[in-house]
Amino acid sequence: MQRSSHRKRLLTAAVGLPLVLAAVFIGSWALFVLVFVVSCIAFWEFVSLATGEDDAFALKAAGVVPVWMILAGFSFGGPAWAFAALLLAFWLERLEFLRRCGLKGETARPTGALPAGLLYGPCALGFFLVFSPLETVCVLTTVVVSDAGAYYSGRLIGGKKIWPAVSPNKTWAGTLGGLALAMAWSLLYGGVWGAASPGAWLALGAALNIAVQLGDFYESALKRAAGVKDSGALLPGHGGILDRIDGLLPATLVYAAARAAHPFFG
Repeated sequence: MQRSSHRKRLLTAAVGLPLVLAAVFIGSWALFVLVFVVSCIAFWEFVSLATGEDDAFALKAAGVVPVWMILAGFSFGGPAWAFAALLLAFWLERLEFLRRCGLKGETARPTGALPAGLLYGPCALGFFLVFSPLETVCVLTTVVVSDAGAYYSGRLIGGKKIWPAVSPNKTWAGTLGGLALAMAWSLLYGGVWGAASPGAWLALGAALNIAVQLGDFYESALKRAAGVKDSGALLPGHGGILDRIDGLLPATLVYAAARAAHPFFG
């Protein structure tokens, strides 16, 4: 069973990675479409997990508009778009509450899942619309290396669990293996394509890895609270989109902050 799942993961990566890289280097409309589609699916999955409702189709579908507004703001340089999108999501959820209360007599209060879903997914993924291709590949590959290092180190070495109440399969060996590999990869990537010092690249690799691990833990806790194994079933061997990008979302924010404080590329 594990071998079958592992083969599915590798096949999904083999198909998906070239598509992602093609969109990154084509840029423009291709990158926008990719980020928009992934953001919409991530938003949908997050709202389902946060509310515990799989059937709130109209409410989640209405989130497509604020998702587009968020990404348009990144593309056109308008921060007001993001603020307007969050306000729109806030009121969409309140109006849905009003509808349920008036028509069905329900008293369950709004959860704030719609604006939270925008902040969690689209607001993070939107930074890929302003990163250069070298920056995007840096973040993506560091996240992949972090995940691979943690997965294989944990399986080969095993040992004590790091936080079993949240994620029962993650070990200290996997955590340290992912950290070491992420720092090594960041140093190598920076040495070939970057313009910062070796120390800066090592620090960046460590920061991205920590963000990846925290993102993994957060989504694990979210799924545990929702009582589900995966956020979805879109990606064979992985689950849903959030199962694949849970570490990427906070890592993207960390890199966005790091690049504002220190230039890593010429």
